Amino acid sequence: MPMNYMDNLNPEQQMAVKTTDGPLLVLSGAGTGKTRVLTARVAHILFNNLAYPWQILSLTFTNKAANEMRFRVAQYSEISHLCRDLWMGTFHSVCLRILRSNYTAAGLRSDFLIYGEDDQKAILKRVIVNLGFDTKEFNPSDWVDTISNIKDKGITDFTKMNLSANTQKILNAYNTELTRMGAIDFGDIILYVLKLFESHVEILNKYQHQFKYIMVDEFQDTNAAQMMLLKMLTKDNECPNICCVGDDDQSIYSWRGAEIRNILEFEKTYPGAKIIRLETNYRSSGNILYAANSLIKHNTGRLGKDLKPAPNVDMGEKVYIATVPSDWDEARLISDAIIRNSNNNFSDFAVLIRAGSLSRTFEEEFTGRNIPYRLVGATKFYDRAEIRDAIAYIRLLVYPFDDISFERIISKPRRGFGDSAIANLRSYGKSLMEGLKIAKLTSKQQESASDFLAAFNFDWQNTTPKDAVQQLLENSGYLKMWRESKDTDAAERLEHIRELISGVVSKYDTLPEFLEHAALMMTDDNDAEGDEKNVVSIMTIHAAKGLEFNTVFLPAWEEGIFPNDKKSDSDIEEERRLAYVAITRARVRVIITNAMVRSMFGQRLYQSSSRFIGEMNREFVFVQGDYNYSYNSQKTEYKPKAKKIESVVGKMVVHAEMGTGVVISENGDILTVAFKTKGIKNVARNFLRFV
Repeated sequence: MPMNYMDNLNPEQQMAVKTTDGPLLVLSGAGTGKTRVLTARVAHILFNNLAYPWQILSLTFTNKAANEMRFRVAQYSEISHLCRDLWMGTFHSVCLRILRSNYTAAGLRSDFLIYGEDDQKAILKRVIVNLGFDTKEFNPSDWVDTISNIKDKGITDFTKMNLSANTQKILNAYNTELTRMGAIDFGDIILYVLKLFESHVEILNKYQHQFKYIMVDEFQDTNAAQMMLLKMLTKDNECPNICCVGDDDQSIYSWRGAEIRNILEFEKTYPGAKIIRLETNYRSSGNILYAANSLIKHNTGRLGKDLKPAPNVDMGEKVYIATVPSDWDEARLISDAIIRNSNNNFSDFAVLIRAGSLSRTFEEEFTGRNIPYRLVGATKFYDRAEIRDAIAYIRLLVYPFDDISFERIISKPRRGFGDSAIANLRSYGKSLMEGLKIAKLTSKQQESASDFLAAFNFDWQNTTPKDAVQQLLENSGYLKMWRESKDTDAAERLEHIRELISGVVSKYDTLPEFLEHAALMMTDDNDAEGDEKNVVSIMTIHAAKGLEFNTVFLPAWEEGIFPNDKKSDSDIEEERRLAYVAITRARVRVIITNAMVRSMFGQRLYQSSSRFIGEMNREFVFVQGDYNYSYNSQKTEYKPKAKKIESVVGKMVVHAEMGTGVVISENGDILTVAFKTKGIKNVARNFLRFV
């Protein structure tokens, strides 16, 4: 008997698994088991012989998600041998696979390179200078984002876009340089497939007929180019078997091109589509979920659903909201709560902040109180300079025409080739590597050039990838450079390189296969390392999406910070979705704080509490000022002590001459108010209007 993939699925999940005919949108709220549904759906299709594995296309947004899904499907022993034939991966890895199989029709060379952000910056810097622009005014880093946003629109003819003259010049020159070097950038991967399908209908038809079932994870995060790809693959099919799983209430990435209208207009795109809502949350307690529901209902641009706790989960603790005098009081309050209740399980706690700049007070307070923490967003493995250097060496070994890699490593270690020497090499040969072989050089440069070229002169194709990389980095002097370095982190860098060689490169049969993996990893959004350490996590809310913790602290819920200063209705709705994501990261408790005075960028700012605090139903929250709460570490809940006379501390007030402010203390009819423009003043109550 095959393993029952329907085990432990609730009725809505089972319906999503069994609904295989026609377009389907699965609205999967936070913690409702979407990965379980997608995995079971693949198993259902295979077990019932509805399609061969290569007829299933399953698209994710990270390699981590794709690997997790493939691993889960492989747990069903009867179909585990079929997993290798599934088309399962990120949008970019799948499109790259299509391009590798159709490179001639796509107008690419067979060994085309994929350039990441560092490579793009190097090309753009040269392009901008060559066009006569100032790199201070035309910052290459900014232009990486600009060009990425342009390509994410999915428009294959840039002349049809409303671009400024300078943008068109830089974009054209940049793309010309990519073509000259036999490379594409990350944004090109999908764009080239769109061009391929537009110009070669027979190739599009091939994939349309091949993919009998298409599944998309995190559909709310798709951009215009990704949506165009899906439309092309399902074009001319009156009832395509496309299943998109996502949550419109967790669409928080518009700043990197995600378009919420893709999910909101699914029924318009696919008439007759069925919608199934997964609303049973298996992560959080009732009060947390109902508080989150009451907040997100203030958004108008949503399809609508209500999270509810699993049957065996009670209401739990109410969401606790505290107003404190200052940001340092906020850090101390959170530190106290962690110390009192950690029981040495620091990984149970997370501090989720709206912006990275808010981490400083927590880093300093945690350090002073000996609370172990990690700042998520620290350098990822493939973002480390030494790893990128090593990969550049490997790329130049496999692809000698790769000028970007040449420029990165020719001076690591130093070999006497500065900007002028490299400019000289450009006048010889078609590539810098070729120029190095034939250029007229000084005797010292010639000696360095010979040593450099010798490092690449071995039969790497008939050597194992691991041994080839070890030999290359030894012969080039790169490993020796770090062994002899006086830098305090030199030993750590060597360890990272050893991990790359032994732990990563050794897994691949060929170096080109490894380089393709590395190119995708360097642009992936997988979390930073160290997830399993027993430390408190400090991270932005964006970085926390998909994670969960027992206790979540949400500081700085103040107007101008969260929501930030963006004023449009759509901006506020996305900020509210971000708040919803933050609350639903918690299993057991949520503590929201706001400070009346906060120091930011050298200024003391007088703050008012976030509108999001006021939008939550008071039935599901405890608000400091209404009650006096003490934390009970035995029962892990906040208990009301006694009803207090309502305080006006923390309330917003308006004065006829001094403007708006926040009450920070009271003494009878005299209130101390922190005014936004006039500082702290004592004012009689009858001269103030509460708002």
